[in-house]
Amino acid sequence: MDIAQENKIYAEAIDFFGIESQKIMLIEEMSELTKELCKELRNRGDVDHLSDELADVEVMLAQIKMIYDIHQKVAEHKDFKLHRLANSIVELKKTMKKWREKK
Repeated sequence: MDIAQENKIYAEAIDFFGIESQKIMLIEEMSELTKELCKELRNRGDVDHLSDELADVEVMLAQIKMIYDIHQKVAEHKDFKLHRLANSIVELKKTMKKWREKK
């Protein structure tokens, strides 16, 4: 399915179910994802269930971004956070290397 089709469905869902309902649904879907991750940590997880719940959360997140018209803002924050993560990894690797050299 292409982006235009996805966006049409998201807009129809928001219009049909309402903004408040979609916010509540996102919270419910995140809870279900949390439950699946907890199961996985207890070695009772199922990759199919996990991927299904991740898909549900992604669908709802897309609707929230549409509701608030924040696609670009989220992309900018994500880019910043990914760069910060990459820099943190580089710095931590350097620190670990120095620590190992001292041993």
